[in-house]
Amino acid sequence: MTKQLTVHNATITTAAVEVKTLTISGKQVTLAVFRQLQEETILNPVNATLTGELWGRVNYHPDKCADAATHVHVVWQKDGELRRAHVRAPEEAAHKHLHAGLYAEAVIADGLIRSHLAARRPDRLQVAGSPASQDLGFTRFIHRGVQFHGPVRKEFLAAYGDHPDRLGGEELWGRVRHVAGPDATVESIAERLPALAYHQSWRQLAELPQLFIAV
Repeated sequence: MTKQLTVHNATITTAAVEVKTLTISGKQVTLAVFRQLQEETILNPVNATLTGELWGRVNYHPDKCADAATHVHVVWQKDGELRRAHVRAPEEAAHKHLHAGLYAEAVIADGLIRSHLAARRPDRLQVAGSPASQDLGFTRFIHRGVQFHGPVRKEFLAAYGDHPDRLGGEELWGRVRHVAGPDATVESIAERLPALAYHQSWRQLAELPQLFIAV
């Protein structure tokens, strides 16, 4: 019977030359056991802070993702049990956030249409429809060095595409402010995105000691 990983039986053993190994009941954790750890994000989706106790990072890519976006795999503790997490570097984060969608919608309400296109924008904003939904699209852009991702409502997709039946800017702003508040602007919505916190969390993760696990 496989012994459950908990804070009571999982330890980090430090060997010579500061090599740290993750062990359970005195036995070093194998790749197979590491893969069995439940994967769960360690980043709070709202404020991008770390939500658990950090144990270390692992230079092993269980999903054969070594060549994907820059990222780290970490072991962390939640409610007395160990988890593993995969966290992307800020510039490739695609961090999902409600205000990411509102930011794109505000930019569209301010007059952005597809023909203006985003390649010339410092935030590299992209807006696209979703094959999975007729009511929502998505946006992706860079704010203060962090890539954010969020939903965009269909009326804003129509305005972005300069559809003949598109709503006017005043109506679009009304829909943005219904969610974001009566005084919301493009700039004030952008300030709600947790870019600084994401950078701080990434630095903490990147500076973690490496944990070694057995083959």
